[in-house]
Amino acid sequence: MRQNMVNLVELTHVVDLLDRRVPRRIVDKGLAEAGLDRAMLEGSKGFFPYAAEAILVEFVARAVGDRHLGARVGREFDYMTYGAYSGYVLSAPDLGTALDRGRRAMLFIHPGSEIVLRQSDTHLIVGRDSAGLSVIGHRHLDEGAPFVISQVAYHFLGVEWRPDWVELPSVLDSDLKDLEELTGTTVRTDCEIPSIAIRLSDLAAPNPGAPELHKPLSLAELGVLMEISPTQKLAKIIAQLLEVTIKKKVTDEKTVARLLAISPRTMQRALKAEGTSFRDIRSAAIEKKAQSLLVETETPIADIAKALGYSDVRAFRRAFKKSSGRSPSEFRSGRSLK
Repeated sequence: MRQNMVNLVELTHVVDLLDRRVPRRIVDKGLAEAGLDRAMLEGSKGFFPYAAEAILVEFVARAVGDRHLGARVGREFDYMTYGAYSGYVLSAPDLGTALDRGRRAMLFIHPGSEIVLRQSDTHLIVGRDSAGLSVIGHRHLDEGAPFVISQVAYHFLGVEWRPDWVELPSVLDSDLKDLEELTGTTVRTDCEIPSIAIRLSDLAAPNPGAPELHKPLSLAELGVLMEISPTQKLAKIIAQLLEVTIKKKVTDEKTVARLLAISPRTMQRALKAEGTSFRDIRSAAIEKKAQSLLVETETPIADIAKALGYSDVRAFRRAFKKSSGRSPSEFRSGRSLK
């Protein structure tokens, strides 16, 4: 099952950009609407449903009455936020190679989405396809995407460069003038995916700054540098999602399905096909978090049980011993043996 995910470094950066534009309390409400809060994002690595970013930006946009907030956030987005991914793309010898690297490594920033390259007689059309993302707010992400893609071209062609045109899936006639002012170019509407048009003659533009890597990174090496492992296995996606949300609460099945923009029944069937269940994934996530709290903190066991959703500490003790073979106290005291 294909799921659209977003790297948490991007989501965290978007929160920071929103904080600069609107009162923090509005962003906090938007995070809550998306099933998140700031504590969940702090120090987290990995991915979260891309729908959450759409919901967040949509909530904030409605709260402040900005129809093109996504475009403004995209224009202010710092491409270097992507870390090793940015370095991999922007160290290419020329623009054409950089765009191809970005396409091949897209799974490290947006698993489930892809960079699509379409060539005409005179231009390369570079777009981002987030297939199946139909959640409210996706329009804001579509309007922001051309700005993020353009940042690769800016590195090779200069910050004054603009695409010959921008393509967007759906734009109201009343919005067209505003979007053309924001993008600084012609906007073509009713297109399949958000894209930018780059002249074929510009693809050979050499890298003006960063040297070419002596040995181009493999995607596996890039994953090690970014400390993440992209996946499209639903079980692993849910495990990553729970690892983020469990910092504040233990997320239930219906909430996870909503964050993934699928029905609980669809999620159940997909997990069954992978040989597991939400209950098993959730139990493993709780055990992993319990072990972390027991080893890395001095939090009382009763408080750990409560934080992990147990109303009775005895039930937590029984469940932990059944899964790990040791009681919480024994597990905690055994940490000194490692």
